[in-house]
Amino acid sequence: MSLGSFKKQVKYILLIAVSLLIFVATVILGKQASVYFASASECPAKNIRTESVGPNSSVIAWDTDDRTQGRVEYGTNAVSLTFTSPEAQSKTNHTVPLTLLTPNTVYYYLVAVGETRCDSTGQKCEGDCVPYSFTTSSLTKQGDSEEEDVTPTQRTMPSVTVPAASAQPTSSLSLFCKAVQANIGKNETVESEWSSLKTYDIDSNGIINGLDVIKCQKSGK
Repeated sequence: MSLGSFKKQVKYILLIAVSLLIFVATVILGKQASVYFASASECPAKNIRTESVGPNSSVIAWDTDDRTQGRVEYGTNAVSLTFTSPEAQSKTNHTVPLTLLTPNTVYYYLVAVGETRCDSTGQKCEGDCVPYSFTTSSLTKQGDSEEEDVTPTQRTMPSVTVPAASAQPTSSLSLFCKAVQANIGKNETVESEWSSLKTYDIDSNGIINGLDVIKCQKSGK
């Protein structure tokens, strides 16, 4: 074999070896990249769910693989989540209560862990989040269950269904209207301190509800 033929064979072998190395590296790096981007897009909060929904409260629950401390961002507008309810400590099984909610109202929420916000797609999100949602029950259901325990000498309060538009961001309310909102659900039939609470019953119908918050805000109190 001549020296020229030998050099050509060596050159072809080297080209084949380099091509194989490039192919193997591409496959390995491609798999690592797909794993990286998949994990980067996943939300750390798993099994996000709504529990114990009532007329004025609800509980948001989720799980994480590691101990984390998260928060729930929520509101009545899907693109503007006004309220935030943080956790008190780090854990893997998370429950965050939401209180002072308005009956018969749709609420939207996201779960946030640190700077990561997780929406209903199960992925991390920025400004294009698709929130979870739940609807609080109406006071009618609660009133029906309580009527059985009312003695004949007590006056049964009428059920009140508050429209969805009655939810008002706390930040826009005066101190007096915030106090009205904080006492939603109380009424003269069951509250022993009603004499001090009836000032929050703006429409004087014997029960403090979301309509009183609206009327309080409109009155400028």
